[in-house]
Amino acid sequence: MINLRYLVIYLSLVAGLILMILPLPDWVQAYRPNWVALALIYWSMALPRKVGLWYAFFTGLLVDTLLGTLLGEHALALVIIMYVNMNLYQRIRVLSLSQQSVYIFTLLFIYQLIISWVEGVMGRSTPLSLYLGAPIISTLIWPWVFVILRDIRRKSMLS
Repeated sequence: MINLRYLVIYLSLVAGLILMILPLPDWVQAYRPNWVALALIYWSMALPRKVGLWYAFFTGLLVDTLLGTLLGEHALALVIIMYVNMNLYQRIRVLSLSQQSVYIFTLLFIYQLIISWVEGVMGRSTPLSLYLGAPIISTLIWPWVFVILRDIRRKSMLS
């Protein structure tokens, strides 16, 4: 049975999924933050024994289903960045938020390159703004995401 204390992890991922599918004007789509990846990165840094590659895989499949993309496309990208994050989280946790933001940009840029590569293999062109737009905006909001999720984690007494 699911421990109710860990329900906040699922709720934050559901909130990220909802924010990923909210309708936005076409010109803003390229700059939509990757809410799901930000939430997964935070939870895997905060609770590495609870949130891991399986969370990334199943959440990625949900993202693929909700966005109507190739099944496994986002799952592959999320698993790869989560693998990198799980190997480096102890080094990253001690950095300041501005230093963590550089790391977050790198992870999300890798994520975007994987998505663009899969889209390219399928014969779909990817606009150049997609390579940097979403990772830059996600990097700028990382400090707020970190502080909000940290406060939620502390109030729900997760450790």
